Amino acid sequence: MQEVIAHLVKLQSMDSRIAEINSVVSNTPSQMQAIKDRLDKAVSGHKAIGSALETNKKEYLQLEKELNERKELFANSQKKLMTVQNNKEYQSVLREQDNLKKTIDDSDKTLKEMLSANYGYESELATITELKDGLELELSGVTSEKREEDKELHAELEVLVNERAEQATKISKVQLSKYDRIRGYRKNIAVAKVKDEVCNGCYMHLPPQLYVDVKKDASIYSCPYCQRILYYQEEEVVSTEE
Repeated sequence: MQEVIAHLVKLQSMDSRIAEINSVVSNTPSQMQAIKDRLDKAVSGHKAIGSALETNKKEYLQLEKELNERKELFANSQKKLMTVQNNKEYQSVLREQDNLKKTIDDSDKTLKEMLSANYGYESELATITELKDGLELELSGVTSEKREEDKELHAELEVLVNERAEQATKISKVQLSKYDRIRGYRKNIAVAKVKDEVCNGCYMHLPPQLYVDVKKDASIYSCPYCQRILYYQEEEVVSTEE
């Protein structure tokens, strides 16, 4: 392989790894984002259930207070019934008692329903609290791992960038400019290997003569379809002993 091609292939390898590291570092991993989304829902649900429980408890205490007041009124009505002087007054007290008894019964029923709802809210709150705490712990662990991973990747990136700059000095400005131009519009890949008459950059079949010329390695050739710089490399033959 020509020396210039060898330098370009090595540069391409460095640029590919640099792009890979930048992608990992700059993008939040899908696993972390999925945990964040689940945690946000858990926190929202926790707030909603906690608010509903608090509201229900306040309404329960208020209704309980009103119920005790009605029971006191009913007790006073019972005493009043013993002191009535005529039938009209007696009937009036009885109607008052009937109304109070109905209200008391309705309130008792409502309080039981609200108490049952409180138990339900408390159970849901305990479940979602456990979920929320677990997700917070999981996110903390993943974040810590990501931070450590990023630290290692940044260290590797710093070394690669320096090596890349040194490697670029081994290539002529004309060839380096061409390489960077192709890389800019070909998804970071400017150099492509040729195998079985196919460009491994765009996977198009090359003209037979071009394939022969690339294999001869007498000059620098480009793919007529994707314009990537082409190179040929003999496949390593792995021998096995029985």
